[in-house]
Amino acid sequence: MIPKKLDEINEAAIDELLTNAVAEGKGVEYKAALPGSADSDKKEFLADVSSFANTRGGDLFYGVVEDKGVPASIPGVSLPDPDFEIRRLESLINDGLDPRIRFGIRLVPRTDKLPVLVIRVERSWMGPHRVEKGHHKFYARTSTGKYPMDVAELRTAFTLSSTVTERVRDFRAGRISRLLDDRTPIAFVSGAKTLLHLIPLESLAGPVQYDVLRFKRDCHLFPPMHAGSSWGARINLDGVVIYNGGHYDSTSYTQIFRNGIVEAVEGVMLNRGGNGKRELVSLWFEKELLDCFVQLLAMQKGLGINPPVAIALTLTDTKGIYMPNPWGTSRPIDDDHLILPESIVEDFAQPPGKVLKPIFDLIWNACGYEKSKNFDSEGNWIERP
Repeated sequence: MIPKKLDEINEAAIDELLTNAVAEGKGVEYKAALPGSADSDKKEFLADVSSFANTRGGDLFYGVVEDKGVPASIPGVSLPDPDFEIRRLESLINDGLDPRIRFGIRLVPRTDKLPVLVIRVERSWMGPHRVEKGHHKFYARTSTGKYPMDVAELRTAFTLSSTVTERVRDFRAGRISRLLDDRTPIAFVSGAKTLLHLIPLESLAGPVQYDVLRFKRDCHLFPPMHAGSSWGARINLDGVVIYNGGHYDSTSYTQIFRNGIVEAVEGVMLNRGGNGKRELVSLWFEKELLDCFVQLLAMQKGLGINPPVAIALTLTDTKGIYMPNPWGTSRPIDDDHLILPESIVEDFAQPPGKVLKPIFDLIWNACGYEKSKNFDSEGNWIERP
């Protein structure tokens, strides 16, 4: 996969494949022509696509002639009806692989030249994916191209897929334990805390590193949750932590890990109230989390992280907290901690409210209500006068 977002691949990026002699490999393959309508062409196409999904993702470039794996010329592809051709390829991928994969198709126009068609296949965490069309085989990739997976590789792939949830929860449990033991990256206030994790699944599969140190100098663009008017940042062993507090214990921080995981912690919203009674003010709480989530997801997208991303919300020391609302009397929360089930962001374009609403509904359930009153049924925020 070339180091550009799919929608940023333009004529210059295509020309660079030739001028820089970008060779085929695990993440790139060149094809002179689009797949035909014969069954053998379809099987070959699906084998190529699935091999990327089953390995680490990649780009298929159509309209590029290669010689020993290196671009020799870029004549482009002739498409009398581009929309029809794109729909045909989308249908082939959606109907021909089991389970379905995530991919994008871009037709790159060029001045006085035929366009190049790019298919970007994302690495899958729901695999391995099988070519269905009368073929029923699984493919992976090496630097020399695709090959059928053997039994040992299939066993490993199925194990990885089945343990993704376990890995997310193990990471999350470790971080919750550290928080409850007051092992925070900066001095932090005591009391109940709100903990939000954004965990890219690719971050749990191997040694991936992102340029997170830039957030030390750019921290002014990324305020921690409910941070107030000032905050700072420091580099630490895990990456960068952005925090408020100054000379006093912090009430909010965002830890950005080198592997792309983000942890946001806040220590005020669950501790307000008086006379020994603590209140969870849902309108304030959910809006703060929604704004924080949108910001952190944009941060991960800017780093070049690929979805899916697991979203996990934890509320600590919640026993006895109640939710004051005009819709009825809340009962106090019975649980010491609310460790809520994860939600998955499959695409950065997903509406954020749709992702968070099911999690918020569970908090309202813990307080005796049916669902959050701050979102409509489609996950849209309800603006109130």
